[in-house]
Amino acid sequence: MNKTICALLLFFLLFFTISCQANVIVEPAELTVTITDNFLQENPSTNITILNDNNYTINVTWYLEHPNPPSLLRPGRTFIENLSWIQVTPSWQIVDSYALASFSISLIVPQRSDIFNQRWESWVTFTPHREHGNGIFSQEYAVRVYIDTPVSSEQLRIPDSNAQGSDFFTFLFIAGGITTVSLLTLIWFWKKKST
Repeated sequence: MNKTICALLLFFLLFFTISCQANVIVEPAELTVTITDNFLQENPSTNITILNDNNYTINVTWYLEHPNPPSLLRPGRTFIENLSWIQVTPSWQIVDSYALASFSISLIVPQRSDIFNQRWESWVTFTPHREHGNGIFSQEYAVRVYIDTPVSSEQLRIPDSNAQGSDFFTFLFIAGGITTVSLLTLIWFWKKKST
């Protein structure tokens, strides 16, 4: 009786080990996005690549979460205030066998004085499902996303919309002045030489 139970347990574990095998590679495992200077005009983005190394098609979905359990939060990091500041596109993809898929992560963080000098961490968790499969278990792949904001509002630099125009006119004024002085000097030397 004990041998039968052990054999059944062994076959049960072997069955679920084989059926849970997933050959999916998610890269990178962690990434850092640094927001510098201007919150309003900067929308940092980066890509995450998923390789389906199986001989069947998979459907990949994702969700955002705070590190769970919280003890997995890296030292010196805190939870991001609002997960909606992180956007991942597309919302899902069907990946053929031995093919690559790419998801784009972008940030839209509001410009507020209380979010300077922050070091956040969040996870984008990808879940590949076998297309037309009926598996009970599925593996999840979490990508750690580290977000660093500028140190202080003094570093914040809002570009002046007229700055480029005024720089151009300053350049023209200086170039015109140099050209005028050069022409007047040449004319003066030419008249002095002819007399």
